[in-house]
Amino acid sequence: MFNMQRIGKAISALRKGENMTQMELADRMGISFQAVSNWERGNSMPDISKLPELAEIFGVTVDELLGEKSALVDAALSDKLEECMKNQGTSAEDVSAVLPILKPNQVKTVVSNAERFDWKTIQGWLPFMNEEDVKEFAMQALEQGETIGAFLPFMNEEDVKKLAMQALERGETIGAFLPFMNGEDVKKLAMQALERGETIGAFLPFMNEEDVKEFAMQALEKGERIEVFLPFMDEADVKELAVKALKDYI
Repeated sequence: MFNMQRIGKAISALRKGENMTQMELADRMGISFQAVSNWERGNSMPDISKLPELAEIFGVTVDELLGEKSALVDAALSDKLEECMKNQGTSAEDVSAVLPILKPNQVKTVVSNAERFDWKTIQGWLPFMNEEDVKEFAMQALEQGETIGAFLPFMNEEDVKKLAMQALERGETIGAFLPFMNGEDVKKLAMQALERGETIGAFLPFMNEEDVKEFAMQALEKGERIEVFLPFMDEADVKELAVKALKDYI
């Protein structure tokens, strides 16, 4: 990874060497002064499109600005990422270092040409992709028999829901999907699971209390045990169920 603190200090020193304020540098580049401030504090880095402009303003090279030479940065600037990725000398460490400053479409190009890297390595690059690209690579992983739990935090709820429904239809466990779905969709999938004669204990932590109560009441009416529901209900509803259970027993 590039050292953001070192790069930030370099930008700050170069700016001051030009007798410029953060606001003046920001105005010249058409960005907010907060962005410049974040660069100089090492909280973020300029994206790839800003590096040549920033280097030109200070009269240095991009390599000098970054403090190291990167073949991938050079490739991104010259629109040769695909060619660079096919170079067997490009390592996973090289890729991980440059991803934070690439644009999402460039990240997709990198990952699309990362056939020699395993899925575990690629999963570390998911935070830099847009949701649609994450979905595309998740589908590829599934086709190759890989699990996709690591992809789910970076996908939109609707896509997670669709994949969860497909997994449920295949008879697979879907616990990994539930934390990334809304309560209403979790309830619908729980209902489908019940229709298949499956238990829904794994669904309960991700449902709202009212829905948990509804399923608990249904279970009670069928004469089924309801202990699994109780930790996910409020005290008043637990009491209501207890009273009903005792009434039915008596």
